[in-house]
Amino acid sequence: MPFLSLPALRKPAAAPYLFSHVIAVTLALACLAWWTNASGLDLRIAQALFNPALDDFPLRANRWLDLIGHRMVLALPVSVALASVGVAAASYRIPAWRPWRGPALAVAATCLAGQLLVNQLKHHTTLPRPYDLDTLGGYTPYPQHWWTWARAKAGGALPSGHAGAGYSMLTLYFAGWALGRPAWRWWGLAIGVAAGASFSAVRILQGAHFLSQTLWSAALLWFLAAVFFYPLIAGGIPACRGGNGGKRA
Repeated sequence: MPFLSLPALRKPAAAPYLFSHVIAVTLALACLAWWTNASGLDLRIAQALFNPALDDFPLRANRWLDLIGHRMVLALPVSVALASVGVAAASYRIPAWRPWRGPALAVAATCLAGQLLVNQLKHHTTLPRPYDLDTLGGYTPYPQHWWTWARAKAGGALPSGHAGAGYSMLTLYFAGWALGRPAWRWWGLAIGVAAGASFSAVRILQGAHFLSQTLWSAALLWFLAAVFFYPLIAGGIPACRGGNGGKRA
């Protein structure tokens, strides 16, 4: 199966990878999310989408946006995780798939851990959904604090689960890198950014999330993918070798 043969992977040094991918990119996304909220951009976007005459967000109940961007999207990371586990399991029976085992497990770990952490974190952050704010047709005032240990005081919206489902596809960037496939790596990045931004836009248009809440999801999912792929890309695991006899491509 020639298309499954993988070139040997030239690994970056561990320290530069940790600084650039685990720390720097995550920190940049986190700072952007913080600034989006602190600057008031969150509220300006929400106010522009809110219709005072309706006392609601016009697209909140849009049938197609709700079906595709709200209900169906959450199946994406679970489906990708299950498919990846299947590839990893099959690699024990199919020798040509063995180089895929580590990347497949890292993809599954990112998708599943991402959804689990997003679900738990939103029970301990206070920023609500835009349509829940009393100034945007809702019932609750703007919170004065960031964290809460009482779930009853949580906003239930930060980080965004739907944006996280889309940004979980950022793991494809790391998978392409771990497999020594530059084209797959950059296509994976494009897919991850496009999926995350698209699902984020749907929920923002519906008044279900502030922009900052979706950017926090991007920061979290990027961080998890960078950490789970560290052993494969910059750690001590040997480079992938395929049908070329271990020679560099």
